[in-house]
Amino acid sequence: MPRNGTQKSHDRAQEICLTAAQLFFERGFELTSVSDVADALRITKAGLYYYFESKQDLLFRIVLLGLDDVKNEVLDPAREISDPKDRLRFIILNHGRLAAEGNHAVIIISHEINSLTSTQREVVMKRRREYFEFVRDTLVELKVQGKLRDIDITTATFTLFGMILWLPRWYRPDGKLEVEKVCRYVCDMALNGLMRD
Repeated sequence: MPRNGTQKSHDRAQEICLTAAQLFFERGFELTSVSDVADALRITKAGLYYYFESKQDLLFRIVLLGLDDVKNEVLDPAREISDPKDRLRFIILNHGRLAAEGNHAVIIISHEINSLTSTQREVVMKRRREYFEFVRDTLVELKVQGKLRDIDITTATFTLFGMILWLPRWYRPDGKLEVEKVCRYVCDMALNGLMRD
């Protein structure tokens, strides 16, 4: 990160993250060079290294940015919802919206994690596990209440995340469907598959 903590430096670092995330999403982490990122931002490689120690450090910051988005917009608000069905609906709709609206920092979490160092992966996996367990615990609550179909809860949790994280691979914001409709359809399909009639 930048040597000084000004808002301007923070904003510039975030702009770099979002631009790099887009490039990593389109080309893949390994096929995107530091020069590619610098060129897209119209800065020198030295200018990029002012904000990030390495390409790997840049990827790590992008992943953390995505995790922060999910925590702030999905996980933390969902913790305030007492009814597990309402909570699950909120999670699916809002995480789906984050993914479908083109927040590629969120997408990178799943697709490029193997390019991180083992220490960085450990940090990411701990945060991902916390979210996974929260969703899984929500499904356990529904099962205890007799509202869940007779399904394996771990499989159901992974399937939910798979549905959400696949959205940006096919959804086009300039297509026929609005993001809210797509997220509602995904949510309805997921809940219909999980919940008893």
